[in-house]
Amino acid sequence: MRDPIERPALRDEYFVRRLEAFGDVVIGFSLAFLGSSLIVPNHAAMLLSDPTWLAAYVWTFALVCSMWGGHYWTFRYVFVPTRLSLVLNYAKLGFVVLLIFTVQVLLRAFQSGSARDVVAANELYWGCLCAYWVAAAAILAIGMRVRGKQLAPDVARRCLRRIWRVGTTAPAIVAGIAIARANPSTMASTIALFMTAGVAAGTFAGRLAARTQTVNDPSQVSAR
Repeated sequence: MRDPIERPALRDEYFVRRLEAFGDVVIGFSLAFLGSSLIVPNHAAMLLSDPTWLAAYVWTFALVCSMWGGHYWTFRYVFVPTRLSLVLNYAKLGFVVLLIFTVQVLLRAFQSGSARDVVAANELYWGCLCAYWVAAAAILAIGMRVRGKQLAPDVARRCLRRIWRVGTTAPAIVAGIAIARANPSTMASTIALFMTAGVAAGTFAGRLAARTQTVNDPSQVSAR
């Protein structure tokens, strides 16, 4: 008899719920780690004179919260516990924790590191973020392939849009890293601009692909 993990049509709902709960714990721990990593200065005025820590905190907190939203949605509608998707899910959660660490490395590099430190820290941080997105998109792609027509049309279109968004954003970030290395002081903002452009292009391409899929397959009409 084949391993149940290799029979997605018979997915173990209890196992999937426990796996989702494990992800919730990891993400919650990551937010706690983010808060505990804040350093109390000797003088409160230092927090006002250099609000970089606040920008990093708000950005990272919002980013991890969006990751939780994606984690919840994926497990509710798409996730199938194949061996590959399990490995990718564990890797994805590992990148969430690593992201919290690398943002602290990035802040430290900007505060007291050399230009080489800033470049390396940016590469680690943005590379970790890209790896997370790629793993998350791959899990969606596996779910779409395995579930096929069983997947609700509106869910399938949303998966397609997310996959396209990652497919353009990740390369855009890599390009931003390569270009911005020449000017470490503005590296983070340059990469952020490339990321924004990638997200915008991916969102447009994903919507177009989803619309084309609906036109080519009239059965893919939302039941809403």
